[in-house]
Amino acid sequence: MCPIKIIEIASVASTNQYAEKLLSEKAVDSPICVVTKHQTAGKGQDQNRWESEADKNLTFSIICFPDFLPAAQQFELNKAVALSVSDLLKATLPKENIFIKWPNDIYIDDRKAAGILIQTSVQNQSMNWAVIGIGINVNQGVFPEYLPNPASVIHYKKTETSLGTLLEDFLIVFEKRFHQLKMEEAKQIDEDYLKVFYKLNLRSAFVVKGERIFATIRGVNQYGWLQLQDDNGSVMEYDIKQVVFCK
Repeated sequence: MCPIKIIEIASVASTNQYAEKLLSEKAVDSPICVVTKHQTAGKGQDQNRWESEADKNLTFSIICFPDFLPAAQQFELNKAVALSVSDLLKATLPKENIFIKWPNDIYIDDRKAAGILIQTSVQNQSMNWAVIGIGINVNQGVFPEYLPNPASVIHYKKTETSLGTLLEDFLIVFEKRFHQLKMEEAKQIDEDYLKVFYKLNLRSAFVVKGERIFATIRGVNQYGWLQLQDDNGSVMEYDIKQVVFCK
């Protein structure tokens, strides 16, 4: 993977939208990172907003071209990206417990510190391009009351962190994980992913198709569907529209 060029924008509605506009205009053909100090309409998973105070957090999108990856294996990209963020937070906060919460959140213990939104294009059964939007709470100490469980690096580190340095550190770990993906080291990615998978092998509460149940997370399948084992030992698989964690 080529070194990733960084494009800095003072303010933008959404770095993902900006990145997609660059792709639609055919203005980019190599990996780039679009970063902004103030994202005014950031997107989260399932049409949720990503709230971020200006000049306090990392909000950025990476355009990459994983054309070596079959479309059926695109969840491997999700794993590699989530691991990149968890790798970064673990290096930044080595004493804390960092987890990947299915499908695309990064937690410090039971609190959400980062979110990921990946948009992709498929051509001839292979990945064409991917826009990877990432938000990481870094120096923001106070959050809106309607956010249930936010966490920020400053809550644990107690001092402010350089956003520029942290972004550079992220791009280094991302390139390492992307290289693993390209070298077909999916087994290593899968093993590392499960090591930090939130509530793996723990009995937890979920809402499945509108019904509250208790089940044990056993992992994810190749398409990224969550695998839940009920109290009778049966394992079922659910996509993001069918199951939610109970708070």
